Amino acid sequence: MEMNKVIKQNLVDQVLVQLQSMIQSEKYHLGDKLPTETELMKLLDVGRSTIREAIKTLVYMGLVEVRQGDGTYIRSFKVEEDPLETKLLKADGQEMNEVIQILDIQISGLAAQRRTEKDLEKIARHLEKRNQYLSEGNIPKYLHSDLDFHYAICEASHNSVLIDVYSSIHHLFNQMLDVLVQDEKDYYRENNEVHKNLYLAIANQNPEEAKMWAEVNIKLRNTPSI
Repeated sequence: MEMNKVIKQNLVDQVLVQLQSMIQSEKYHLGDKLPTETELMKLLDVGRSTIREAIKTLVYMGLVEVRQGDGTYIRSFKVEEDPLETKLLKADGQEMNEVIQILDIQISGLAAQRRTEKDLEKIARHLEKRNQYLSEGNIPKYLHSDLDFHYAICEASHNSVLIDVYSSIHHLFNQMLDVLVQDEKDYYRENNEVHKNLYLAIANQNPEEAKMWAEVNIKLRNTPSI
């Protein structure tokens, strides 16, 4: 399929349109591998970050999946329709950050009140994996385990609506981590103790302390690294 170089305006949107057309052309079948980032950069005359943003959106739409160290593969020709995920996808960074802050704090308090022993075992398991991957320097797996840790806390709230909302956020963030290159920051190590204390507060069924440690984690996460 012939592709056209794009003009320097709304680059991500233009690249997204062309990639969708390419995926849905007769040239490709389900499970086929897309050209590499470098090849797409040359074909479209755009930078790596533009390609990655477009691929990230395609992942959200359910059209492709990114396999770490392998490439990007066609997952579907039909866009997945999830109204909540569509809304989250369109939200800007500040909006998402505000939603996550509110959810994390309140969910941690509910989890401390309602958690079962089974919930606690699951949270502890993800916390252990999180720390293990960090000590090994495996940042991608560490980040996925961190998301799983917080999702397990959400499940311990036993609020089906909150779990559905958080599930959509968890899914989007997991997909994002498979697409974007992650920068290792000092707070990855600094917040280990915070996560341990959050777990202990939930284990001790102390809602106010759990919310406090969740807020500490948010503030630490939002503090720019020097």
